[in-house]
Amino acid sequence: MKKTLYIFFLIAAFGLAAQDFSEQIAVPLSSPGKQGVLKVGLVKGNITVTSYEGNEVVIKATSGYSADKNKDCGSCDDNGRSRSRDGDRDIPSGMKKISSNPIELSASEKNNFIEIETNSWSTRINLDIKVPSNFDLSVSTVNGGVEASGVSGVHEVSSVNGPISMNNVGGSILSNTVNGDIIVTFTKLNDKEPMSFVTLNGDVDVTFPGAVKAVAKMRTDRGEIFTDFDMQIDRSKPEVKTDGDQYKVSLNSWVYGTINGGGQEYTFKSMQGDIIIRKK
Repeated sequence: MKKTLYIFFLIAAFGLAAQDFSEQIAVPLSSPGKQGVLKVGLVKGNITVTSYEGNEVVIKATSGYSADKNKDCGSCDDNGRSRSRDGDRDIPSGMKKISSNPIELSASEKNNFIEIETNSWSTRINLDIKVPSNFDLSVSTVNGGVEASGVSGVHEVSSVNGPISMNNVGGSILSNTVNGDIIVTFTKLNDKEPMSFVTLNGDVDVTFPGAVKAVAKMRTDRGEIFTDFDMQIDRSKPEVKTDGDQYKVSLNSWVYGTINGGGQEYTFKSMQGDIIIRKK
């Protein structure tokens, strides 16, 4: 029988003043030592994934939440009891407001597949997640950044308003953001998978092992391209298409560079930023 683990919590904290709320849970894996998959998407918040030596996925969720302090009495009710104003609410004199933790988090596990869900659509939640090193990542956020270190697998990482930073990772990466840099350092590569590093407003800065074999497909509209690899450069050639009796020839501004004889195609693209391809 397949093992399925489901964890849910909604924490209520009482009598706390303005502060960040933080909670942590751990999810055991069905098959420790085997490749795992982490899937999580946020609307508001940062995602940080770090590898460690363990057999669980440890999830720490932090939410910035401010409870306004009670203000001085601004009015009195019909019975003569003094009240203070808190936004649009009246608070009886001498009373304390009870604040609740806004974090809602669920984590499910089945056959080493971990899926995390939050209420980040209503409040900003930052996730710090520890996973074993052999983990695939499928992570995204809309208003926040993504950081990862020490993991090896097939990774899909995206953001809209935030940078992507992946340090000492292995495997392959499909990454894209709209507003932010993409900075990646590889320790080892999966030479069977293509990769892409795409941003609209930001730099793309990727470091590969010196023995990498690839074809770099590069384009920047308002930046420059730099590398310390000995690339064989091929400017974009005319593309010819025929459809019945129609013949079409087109040119674009992609630049191709062959590294160490070529291999999988790696795409590097920025509209307003530089592209930097480094040799480790």
